[in-house]
Amino acid sequence: MRARFSSIASRLLLASALLLPLFLGLTGFFLDRAFENSLEVAERSRLRGHVNLLMSVAEPETKNGRITGLRITSVTLSEADFEHPNSGLYGYIFDGREKAVWHSNSAALSTPPNYKQIAKSDTPGKMLFSEKQLDSKLHFVARYTVNWEDAKGTPTPFHFVVIHSADEYLAELSAYRSELWRWLGAAGIFLLIAQTLILRWGLRPLGKLAVALKAMQSGDTSSIEGEHPKELQRIVNNLNQVLDREQSLRQRYRNSLADLAHSLKTPLAVLQSKINQSPDPDNELSEQVARMSQVVTYQLQRAVSSQQKGTFRRTRIEPIAQRLFATLQKVYAEKRMQQELDLAPNSLVAGDEQDVMELVGNLLENAFKYGKQQVRMSSAIEAAQLRIDIEDDGPGVPEDQRDRILERGQRLDTSIPGQGIGLSVAAEIVRSYEGDIRITRSELGGACFSILLPMTPDAD
Repeated sequence: MRARFSSIASRLLLASALLLPLFLGLTGFFLDRAFENSLEVAERSRLRGHVNLLMSVAEPETKNGRITGLRITSVTLSEADFEHPNSGLYGYIFDGREKAVWHSNSAALSTPPNYKQIAKSDTPGKMLFSEKQLDSKLHFVARYTVNWEDAKGTPTPFHFVVIHSADEYLAELSAYRSELWRWLGAAGIFLLIAQTLILRWGLRPLGKLAVALKAMQSGDTSSIEGEHPKELQRIVNNLNQVLDREQSLRQRYRNSLADLAHSLKTPLAVLQSKINQSPDPDNELSEQVARMSQVVTYQLQRAVSSQQKGTFRRTRIEPIAQRLFATLQKVYAEKRMQQELDLAPNSLVAGDEQDVMELVGNLLENAFKYGKQQVRMSSAIEAAQLRIDIEDDGPGVPEDQRDRILERGQRLDTSIPGQGIGLSVAAEIVRSYEGDIRITRSELGGACFSILLPMTPDAD
């Protein structure tokens, strides 16, 4: 799960996918409540109008000066649903004893409801609304109580009641809800698609920055190039400043090391020469001076070969190999070595040129030193790595000594001048680039040093 949502885009999409349904759900809930309230308000307004209609056409019936009932003077009410049987709209008038004294034609085929079932209490002069279950169906009820006074001022209560079936209300509400959630679902899908496109467009500069970083890391450029949004441009500028400072420090460091090497090696060489020329040379002193020279050489070469991963260019092997072959051919001219250079096309190493020269130079010098008549260097591309083989026709390296000679100060043939540092420096350079070095038997009869180095920098 952590790997799946490790990117910014996936996290934002997950957050949108979780929050969007919640937001749309709340929106749908509030819209549904608003529409339901509007339906109820409209229903109450209609019922109020129907009750007022009944009261406007009602006249009292009197006997001996006393009101005995009410009658509707209009033969036909202006509301057509009052005239159609079982239309769903019913009008009633109840007297003070809660007996129905009048009903609309729409209620002619049904039994008048029990007034106690409709109202538990009354407030004369106030319109009251309620929702009741009548005949197992929901109905809206509006009632108004009037105290009708006779000629003597005696009040007689009458209850005007209008009942309307909620079937139309429920059907309209159901249709609205169906349309509402259908459109909200479509809006949710559209918003998710739009969010995905917006994220891709908004995060595109990060992808562009990643490409620029990879180009710089692989050695195609020396800095992060291209135009970036102002939010990222400050980061790019700071990174470029750090890279420039790092390159400057490395160059200054190497220059200082070169100066230090020159300053130390010359006095050590003079000391060694004076010891050797003395009539009674001090072997212990000579050994310590040689050891100092060995340590200085190793540490300087080790420092020079160190590199910061991801800040180098890709280095071509062929020009380095040709230059080293030409130099070593002069140094070991008396051997008249036959040299063979067979490099694969596009033989590149994702490494610093000076490191590569130090690595190949140490191994080629070792081959010229111990080889008899022939030295061969070849390369091949294996996956994303370059394999370099350096072979000679010398005595070779015994299998049980192949790991030991890669350690500092270890040598097989002490009769040949040397300090046993070159191979250890080469091995350390290979390890610093996360490569591999192997020693096998060459087809020429001597040793074969095989090196595996990355052709592209590690993206981690």
